[in-house]
Amino acid sequence: MSNTEVLQWAAEADDSLARNKILTDDEIFRTVTAEDNDDDYVTPINPIKISHSEAGAALSTSLQWAEEQNFEVHEIMLLRRLRDRAFELKIGTAAQGKINDFFGH
Repeated sequence: MSNTEVLQWAAEADDSLARNKILTDDEIFRTVTAEDNDDDYVTPINPIKISHSEAGAALSTSLQWAEEQNFEVHEIMLLRRLRDRAFELKIGTAAQGKINDFFGH
């Protein structure tokens, strides 16, 4: 770095310090807690429910992609377990009936 570059860098650093206000600990605390309170007014987002069928299809696609990319065996096995678990959940949900179905209502 040449002397001119060093002087220019030092001048920019001084300008930056002059623009930034130095805060006390109390001022920092008040600023941070005020920003945290702003989050209380944020409307929560309702997550989209993903069906077991959709998850199984996505995992099957992911598994195929991982195999084509020659992923490590333990990574492929994890995807297979997840896909199989999604299938088990799908079957379990489909087989579960309502108690009213047994009483003819």
